[in-house]
Amino acid sequence: MTPKVDVLAYLEQVVQQNTQHYQSDFVFDQSTLYQAAREANMEDRVFYWMSRPTGTWCVKEREVFLRDSNAHSIWTYYSDTPEKICAYRITVTGLENGKVMGRIVPLNYGEQVRRVQAHALPVKAVTLRYESGYTITIPYDEYHRSIPTILPRHGGIQSVRYEPESEGELARVLMEEHRIQTGTHKKYRGKQKGHLER
Repeated sequence: MTPKVDVLAYLEQVVQQNTQHYQSDFVFDQSTLYQAAREANMEDRVFYWMSRPTGTWCVKEREVFLRDSNAHSIWTYYSDTPEKICAYRITVTGLENGKVMGRIVPLNYGEQVRRVQAHALPVKAVTLRYESGYTITIPYDEYHRSIPTILPRHGGIQSVRYEPESEGELARVLMEEHRIQTGTHKKYRGKQKGHLER
């Protein structure tokens, strides 16, 4: 198992080395990762993060493997230019002395994004949670057509969760991906531009 590190300090070094423009994107990533440190569910603590010459992205791992999600579209968008991407899987473990701590696995983006494209699952439904706690699950086909972003008694949408046909199948895909990552990540450490030695 990789050692715990100060996640934001580590990623900031990558940004300084590899992201020449729109470094301000990292401010949003910092907020996302701070919030993740307070989440109870592990699926809300595991992310894929990328540094590009023109910005960064931070998306939930679970959603990357769900084909119709925004996270999947973002993560796979740069598959034609993999050499410009420094990518990592981040598992946030919590806050220690105000620092976001976690484990970081460097990824070979070009190879990993091909696995995502090959094994991502379709979205069957979407679960919406409103500010009041009211939760509703609807078929994905209806999501963009008929869902109000605000309900008078329940407030605005607080979270959106994409649901596959089978959670078990998604868990299997993620487990296999983790096995590949932990079996090969040392091979790529330091060889892809921007990856830092630990």
